[in-house]
Amino acid sequence: MTQDADFLKTTNDSGFPLQIAVEHQVRDTTASHGWRVRYIEHSWINRQDGQSGFIDLVLEDKHGTTFLVIECKRVRDATWLFLPSDGADKKRNHSKAWISHQSDGVMKSFDWGDIAIEPSCHEALFCATRGQSTNDKRTMLERIGGELISATEALAWEERNLQLQGRASIWIYFNLVVTTADLKVAKFSPKDISLFDGTLASADFEDVPFVRFRKQMALRETLLPLDDDKKKKGVSYSKENTVFIVRADKLLHFLSQFEIPEDNLRHIQYN
Repeated sequence: MTQDADFLKTTNDSGFPLQIAVEHQVRDTTASHGWRVRYIEHSWINRQDGQSGFIDLVLEDKHGTTFLVIECKRVRDATWLFLPSDGADKKRNHSKAWISHQSDGVMKSFDWGDIAIEPSCHEALFCATRGQSTNDKRTMLERIGGELISATEALAWEERNLQLQGRASIWIYFNLVVTTADLKVAKFSPKDISLFDGTLASADFEDVPFVRFRKQMALRETLLPLDDDKKKKGVSYSKENTVFIVRADKLLHFLSQFEIPEDNLRHIQYN
């Protein structure tokens, strides 16, 4: 192996080329989808849980009110298999996002909350990958998602004072993993799962460009106070979160379709 080939291998093993490619693809196509790069390699510290790190990318929509906090994950020859808890082939619009709503210099909302967005897509509670041990208490994607959620919270706290200095506004932050893995969603009947050996007899697998991964990923207690609505839904709901998983070659398609309907924004504004 030549020295340059060795250097190239080291570069590619780092995963940084994917992050660079995603950044420049977004910059080069902003006119077609309206999203722009807000931050790259943005340092963060979440004082709620003690985690810290660097956010790969933060994208901002054309209105400057919606943000995608992105982790780029390059994997080789990998497929991520997503399993809905009921095995059903259905799509959803609701997702969990961080919502910062300020008016008259006061934060009316500063927490995770559900919001319906476009496009609709499959939602899954479980993700299986080749080589994953049945004894794994926390999967790779759960670890990535948990850290990304913490990073998003940290960014919202960091920008809180910046938002308060402006006029009435709603800023919404979404978690997004961009990956080179193939994404598949399983459709099956829970009745086809053997209680003898715990295996699934049959399933249909659909290739998808993106999927909602929703579950409790941040392993910590609920630190923020719960309002009456969240108390009714329980602590479990408060600890759930949504991470969008998007194939890298379908990111522009995702960005072009992504939007929050006006009715949903008005619901936040007047509640």
